[in-house]
Amino acid sequence: MAQATQDTITKFEIVGNTDSSYPLIIFFHGSGNSCASWADLAELLGPAYQVLLWDRQDPYIRTDIAISELLEFLNTRDLPRHYVLIAHSYGGTFARLFLEARPHQVAGIVLAETGAEPTIDAQLEQRQYDKKILGNKPLVVIRGNTLKWKQLQYNQAIATEQNLASPTLLMQKKLLDATDKEDERLKKAQLQLSRNNRYVHIPDVSHDVIIEKPEAVREAVCWVMEHLQTGEEEEREEEETPVHIAEEGETVKKSFGDRLRGAKKMSLRESLFKLFRKSDR
Repeated sequence: MAQATQDTITKFEIVGNTDSSYPLIIFFHGSGNSCASWADLAELLGPAYQVLLWDRQDPYIRTDIAISELLEFLNTRDLPRHYVLIAHSYGGTFARLFLEARPHQVAGIVLAETGAEPTIDAQLEQRQYDKKILGNKPLVVIRGNTLKWKQLQYNQAIATEQNLASPTLLMQKKLLDATDKEDERLKKAQLQLSRNNRYVHIPDVSHDVIIEKPEAVREAVCWVMEHLQTGEEEEREEEETPVHIAEEGETVKKSFGDRLRGAKKMSLRESLFKLFRKSDR
């Protein structure tokens, strides 16, 4: 059943096995999307796990407000206090900010086609990498083929010209290759969040891996659940790599959203992926 109030912009819905002893799974959908498109994945996960479908609804909602509402919902409901996050595309930004706010409550993460979108500020991102904020907690990074349709268009154009590439097509091929290489680099960079990580490349699906191959995402979630840390391991990890824990009810600082919106320079990731942002459509 959907749960929302007049005081919240975002919407919450709990589905799946409410008797599950596993951490609560939280969905972080991409920009311009909603958890409705994750229905197949939710159905696959439902028998074994409890799932929170979190819809931001307003595509222009400030990051700090969205995370604040999510934290408030979790703090005021009788739900598990440990979480496995599944993020897709721009949802990765919100998942990383949630991780920053509740590092010891995040039990594991699945990042599906994240990392190429304009994300949290560079210093925060690098700090999470440097201290491996997840420690030994399980992390899966899934990479699809963002440029799947662009590559098909290129191949068709080459076939039309009888394998004789024009200067325009040669330039397009260079851009495709450069973008693909940068995409791989950005995806693999996220593995630095944890020492216990797994990288999955699915070249036959586009950016919408959640929709096109939900069974692969379910497999990643199952791997995370099978590699959860025990209580003793978590305590030992906390002693070795202390991380700030936000207090109950404490909201994410607005500077996260302010710095995100205030970025003036377009990085390589932004310029390349802005060019091909609709490659999977």
